Amino acid sequence: MNKTENMDFIIKTESLVKPQDVTAISFLGDFNKLLPKKSQDKIMKKGSKLIEYMGFIVEPYAFFIAYEIKDKEKAQEYLPQDYELVETSIFEGGEKKNLLIVSAFTARTSAFIGTRLEFYLIAKNINTGITSWIIADYETNTNSHDPKNGFCGYSSDSVVFTTTPYGELIADFKSKNNRIFSSICNIKDGDWEILDQNLWVEGNLSIDYGGVLKDESSENFSLIFDPFLMKEAINIPLDNLNIGANTFFNDIIDPHNPVTCAIFPYSQHFVIKQDLKEGELTKEDQLEGFINRFVHSKNLKTMAGDDIKKPIIKGLIITWILNIAVIGFLVLKVTHII
Repeated sequence: MNKTENMDFIIKTESLVKPQDVTAISFLGDFNKLLPKKSQDKIMKKGSKLIEYMGFIVEPYAFFIAYEIKDKEKAQEYLPQDYELVETSIFEGGEKKNLLIVSAFTARTSAFIGTRLEFYLIAKNINTGITSWIIADYETNTNSHDPKNGFCGYSSDSVVFTTTPYGELIADFKSKNNRIFSSICNIKDGDWEILDQNLWVEGNLSIDYGGVLKDESSENFSLIFDPFLMKEAINIPLDNLNIGANTFFNDIIDPHNPVTCAIFPYSQHFVIKQDLKEGELTKEDQLEGFINRFVHSKNLKTMAGDDIKKPIIKGLIITWILNIAVIGFLVLKVTHII
């Protein structure tokens, strides 16, 4: 994509994220948590057919901290079926290792706005050989959905992800069950370096769930984006990074000794095509076609609060009618007895 085409893609992606609808979805979505897991899965599948595209915008200063995996056998247990660990590196030319990657970022999407801390294992599909990011766990201060837990609300009581006028990036997450990740990073120093394209481009075309999120209902999905977005990032010297605490995945990593830290000081625009079939988008040269179809698509249906309001109101009306019927029946029975 050239600069103009990239701007068209950004504008189109931004149009998918409407705060008034995200607010309604966040509020009304809590009702979905009361439904059985199978019902939640049906709602998600139906929604994927109705809403073709979901916008996903990551705000500036998303960071990625890579740890070398020390216990490969244990890490393999966290992977879904048909995957195995693969050695990779954050930057081009870096020493390739088996990695667990931690990412903190603030996002605006078609369904939620908030901050997330995500943990990924980098693996490849043994059937296709394609590199994948496997989401093994996460924390968030907003509503969410995953194959294992279905619709779920915030998991962290305290979240700080921000920058200071002293050139520091602060990430501090404390979960409801007392898990902690805390770091301070000096982002004034660091050099732009070329990213490993196999990891950052091909890998983001194949994303799956593992770890504590493994579930039979999990489906591989792809991000649609301009590959130029993944050309380079800032390589932060590890001396500039202070890990105050990390209680996640300490069974497979040394939590205080990462091997790489990368920061993206610009917004990242992605689109998720919700009806995309697994294996339909696996190569970088296929991205342009998907981007063009998205940019030139007309009358896109976006996620809307009304789509949730209608079934909830319908359910409330049915419940109200049933309650009235039951009360009426009881009154008749009492009257007959008297």
